[in-house]
Amino acid sequence: MATTFTKYTHTHRRFMDGTFDWDTDTFKLALVTSGYTFSPAHTVWADASANEVATGDGYTTGGATLTTSITNSMLDADDVVFSSLDKTFRGAVIYREGTVNTLVNPLVGYILF
Repeated sequence: MATTFTKYTHTHRRFMDGTFDWDTDTFKLALVTSGYTFSPAHTVWADASANEVATGDGYTTGGATLTTSITNSMLDADDVVFSSLDKTFRGAVIYREGTVNTLVNPLVGYILF
């Protein structure tokens, strides 16, 4: 299955200004249905969360916490495994958990499956 990762417009700036710290912040990956229309201008999880798949069948709303690392200046995260997942979804949204600079759960990127 081919996947495409797209950053939100603000993502690069937030890493550069220290709003996001891949080493220490908590980042989550949440599954969204085809009802979510990606917009690079979206800024917070609330822009997408109405289209998140429901809890159950191996998934919990809010998504999975990513185990993150930086290797050779590359951002990386361990593979996410949803055991016994039985859901229909179109993509995933990565967001930073918590409030930072008045943003509640700011978005990082969108993965289209």
